[in-house]
Amino acid sequence: MKKVAVLMSTYNGMRFLPEQVESILSQKDVEVQLFVRDDGSSDGTVDYLSKFDDRLTLIPGKNLGVGNSFMQLVYMVPETYDYYAFSDQDDIWMQEKLAIAVNALDDRPGSCLYVSNQTLTDAGGKPIGNRYATAPDVSFRQILCQNMISGCTMVWNRELHVLLSDPSHRPDPELLRARIHDVWVAMAAAVTGEILYDDESHIYYRQHENNVVGVRRTPILSQWMDKVEKPELRCGRSRLAKETLRCFEDQIKNPEIRRQLHCYGFYKNTLSGKLRLLKDVSLIANTRESATFYRLKVIFNLF
Repeated sequence: MKKVAVLMSTYNGMRFLPEQVESILSQKDVEVQLFVRDDGSSDGTVDYLSKFDDRLTLIPGKNLGVGNSFMQLVYMVPETYDYYAFSDQDDIWMQEKLAIAVNALDDRPGSCLYVSNQTLTDAGGKPIGNRYATAPDVSFRQILCQNMISGCTMVWNRELHVLLSDPSHRPDPELLRARIHDVWVAMAAAVTGEILYDDESHIYYRQHENNVVGVRRTPILSQWMDKVEKPELRCGRSRLAKETLRCFEDQIKNPEIRRQLHCYGFYKNTLSGKLRLLKDVSLIANTRESATFYRLKVIFNLF
């Protein structure tokens, strides 16, 4: 039976956490070890998690924010498991979720990431439909511009885990405030290996007022205001391209991917680089923004 390490970051999660923990520890046909890093909860989450047996490893910590908290787990969990998975604190997993992912990943060569569709639910757990009617784009360009892959569906193999946890391949923690853990892991898989998408859903993805991330789109004005107030959120795409090159350039076998990442990461350095981005219609489509909004970002060095 394959061994799977499930990585969960918690923060004041007692409202939904028990149901999720039970669904993880009840997974069929795999051997599960749940690693939970608490990100500074004050609502009884730590007390609840402390009562479990040795199938749950609790790692209390200070508040780092969602992206850095999850990546700390990636760095800490040993490379002795067959597969690894992220988990949110407020979803519900169907019993076959991990087994289906493991079967898809089994014997795939190199770095490989499995992701799936999701069944959206309301706060009470009532299904309201699948998130994707058609398969989302999982290319590195789409991940760079607007990631469509949710971390809570991710399962990856040991090869990718070794790559991600290597100290020389770890991103700047500041990047993970603008582009969180799921973006980084998806990007690493897209440029160094492959991503497998499963159109079937094996997870109930709960939507409620306290979601850290979700399917709701943030209004453009709010996005601009966030960037004005929080400098660390600016230039998330070009910073992601630079960090991807810094961490994985030697592992990227496709020279065209390296060329494009360099173009996106260092577009500010030359007029020709900026003009190239301004004219890149396909890249505009990847951002899912209006052409005007996209071009203003490039002109003002905010891409």
